[in-house]
Amino acid sequence: MNKKFLFAGVMSLAFSISKAQTIASMLKGHLNGSFESYNQYYMSDTSIGAILPSDRFGSNNFFKLDYNYGDFTAGMQLEAYLPPVLGFYPFPVEAQAKIVNKYFRYKKERFTIQIGDFYEQFGSGLTFRAFENRQIGINNAVEGVNVHVKPADYIQIKAIYGRTRKLFEYSKSLVRGADAELDLTKMLNSQSDDLVISVGGSAVSKYQEYTGPDESFPTKVNAYASRFDVQYRDFNIDGELVYISPNPQLVNLDSKDIGRAFLLNAGYATGNFGMNATFRSLYNLNFGNDRNEEFLTVAPINFLPALTKQHDYLTSNIYVYAAQFKGETGGQVDVFYNFPAGSALGGKYGTKISANYSNYGSLDSTNNILSVGKKNYFTDANMEIKKKWSKKWETTLGLQYMMYNTGIIRSSGSANVYANVIAFGGLYKWAPKKSVRFKLEHLNTATDDGSWASALAEISFSSPFMFFVTDLYNYGKTDIHYYNVGASYTKDATRFSLSYGKQRPGLFCAGGVCRFVPASHGLTATLTTSFAN
Repeated sequence: MNKKFLFAGVMSLAFSISKAQTIASMLKGHLNGSFESYNQYYMSDTSIGAILPSDRFGSNNFFKLDYNYGDFTAGMQLEAYLPPVLGFYPFPVEAQAKIVNKYFRYKKERFTIQIGDFYEQFGSGLTFRAFENRQIGINNAVEGVNVHVKPADYIQIKAIYGRTRKLFEYSKSLVRGADAELDLTKMLNSQSDDLVISVGGSAVSKYQEYTGPDESFPTKVNAYASRFDVQYRDFNIDGELVYISPNPQLVNLDSKDIGRAFLLNAGYATGNFGMNATFRSLYNLNFGNDRNEEFLTVAPINFLPALTKQHDYLTSNIYVYAAQFKGETGGQVDVFYNFPAGSALGGKYGTKISANYSNYGSLDSTNNILSVGKKNYFTDANMEIKKKWSKKWETTLGLQYMMYNTGIIRSSGSANVYANVIAFGGLYKWAPKKSVRFKLEHLNTATDDGSWASALAEISFSSPFMFFVTDLYNYGKTDIHYYNVGASYTKDATRFSLSYGKQRPGLFCAGGVCRFVPASHGLTATLTTSFAN
């Protein structure tokens, strides 16, 4: 199909929203919808290694509709890649459009059934999670049946059956599973509001036909998990233990080792103080739909995020950690304290201090996921101080130290990166809906690409326009400026932005899941809008 006709079809759908609202009103139901379009025009730039694609234009488009009437809900999503923007998928994709994620759902008190495409999660997602993340190009919705049953107030049961989406097709394997969660406090008719205890468990099975010569090759892979959650006043602790039967795949070099994982979270919060701690250890935990798939973000069954702080600094995000499914152990600790207004350190408007430490490394023994090896993969120690000085003026100071193992995380390079980051930002509001925001950063390291500096400025007026400019500068090795300048327009539920600049190559992460983004130079335009009758 010609890309011009595809693009015209997508845009005509986007601009027919008002007609859809009128139809929904006539049917006396509720219609919700959204449209998102992300577009790039590429220019040649040999200085940053930007390779000009055969088609200089990339466009990702998503049009979603959901209609609800009483106990019934139906929906669909149209996706059009004309073609996809660079790096959105790890493999070449031709320009195409298709209606996906079609579903019909019936929900009545203690029973829900959804037929078609659905998203779901068991526990923390280590055994099963079907979700969509457009930033990193993941949509592993399952086409099939999803059932929720709540026989009593203290128990909930989920069951799923189907096949996982793989771009515009579906994987050849079948996934089936069940999850149950039991609230022991309610079951025992406890009258205490201070204590809540729940337990749960899940089982997921994948079947994929095998016609090779290995008679012992498993066609079925089973994953099991058990979990608990305890909340007592201001304290909570939860954990999950996971087992996956032998699951030889291309990405784990056909290993038949058993997959295992242990996850533990604990938190405490009271008044102005809070603390959260996470520990996770795992081995051979990739659980993909296709044993021959070479990319981790294509049709995954489970979810394996990097449990580290998600920074909003340009320099910090040069070195982001990606979870190592082949084996890792570590965790993170978050601490925050709010000095109240009127105190010695709080001043007139209060002061917020937060600190985070995360560390991940190798296992000492693959037979013991609680063992700690000698090889360090990643360390991040950081703190942030937010201070409001007046009704118009506030600042943020961030300090960070990190160690980054390039050979493990990037599978390239041999020298570890040791870096220090300092960031200072401010926000000045001189009138309602009128403000200027700035941020200055510096990353210092003697390895890899050397040191970096960045600057950001953002100006907002009472008008719907906002203007911004950023620059990420690598000095000492490449002396390249990765600048970006643009503006956005926001009106009600619609936002349009246009920018021009350069994109640094590297890992782009959202929620701890990463994809590689190639270098690019050119124009970027985005449009998002939503409606509801």
